[in-house]
Amino acid sequence: MEKKILIPTNFTKHAWNTLVYALNFYKNIPCTFFILNTYEVPTRISLSKNQNTELEAAKAESEKGLQKILQGLKFRQENKKHQFETISRNEDLAEAIQECIDTHKIDLILMVSRGENVSINADFENEISEVTEKVENCPFLVLPEQMQELPESNREIVFPTTYKFPFKNKEIVALIEMAIYLNASVRILYINSDNRPLTKEQEQNKETLKTYFADIDFSFHKLTQTTLTMGVHLFIESRESNFLALYKRKQGFFSKLFSQRSKEDINFSPKVPVLILKELE
Repeated sequence: MEKKILIPTNFTKHAWNTLVYALNFYKNIPCTFFILNTYEVPTRISLSKNQNTELEAAKAESEKGLQKILQGLKFRQENKKHQFETISRNEDLAEAIQECIDTHKIDLILMVSRGENVSINADFENEISEVTEKVENCPFLVLPEQMQELPESNREIVFPTTYKFPFKNKEIVALIEMAIYLNASVRILYINSDNRPLTKEQEQNKETLKTYFADIDFSFHKLTQTTLTMGVHLFIESRESNFLALYKRKQGFFSKLFSQRSKEDINFSPKVPVLILKELE
């Protein structure tokens, strides 16, 4: 089944590397890659001829950059079933992404975060945090700038959950598909900070996950006497896991992970790629 992947670009080498990563990631799968560039011209009090000129220049630069990317892609042969479409928009990035999702039925958004870590902390003002907060109905895969090569075997995706809320199957399809693409195991992690037994509702939600993950390798894990954030960090580092999957409910585990109760919570920035699953209606 063909996948539709959206990749925003600002024409930097890191944005190009994200595109190359996507081509390799989906090298055995038919895909249409939508490459998006947004540009904005500062608003002035009056619409002058000069402003219109700046707008046209920004548009031309955006379209020229996108064409340059297409030229570069002609030299790559990951998959002859890969197709590419470019999109240039004069609007806010989050708005442009949402428009693309609604128009083209995007399956996944790939973005790169600056630095060695993935900065997705909603308490800080940055592009990644803003976009993942505003955009709805589509999962994100956020990559660190310095991507480490995946091992040939024993690949793991860590999926923290509280079991407090039921998941819809369609909300975790992206996680299941990623595990299949990567031939990776999913490690479902429960942080039992208060050392209480699971409620009947939590047990039921845990059983439901078993049915969702029936076709992939998965296992349940529990940590006690640690915070949510520290527990996730320790688990990933101790096992040298390769990916982290976070479920972003409007009010739930994701927001708790980035609470401002302590400096340690605020500094949560994993060094592995992060798949952000979104709550769906």
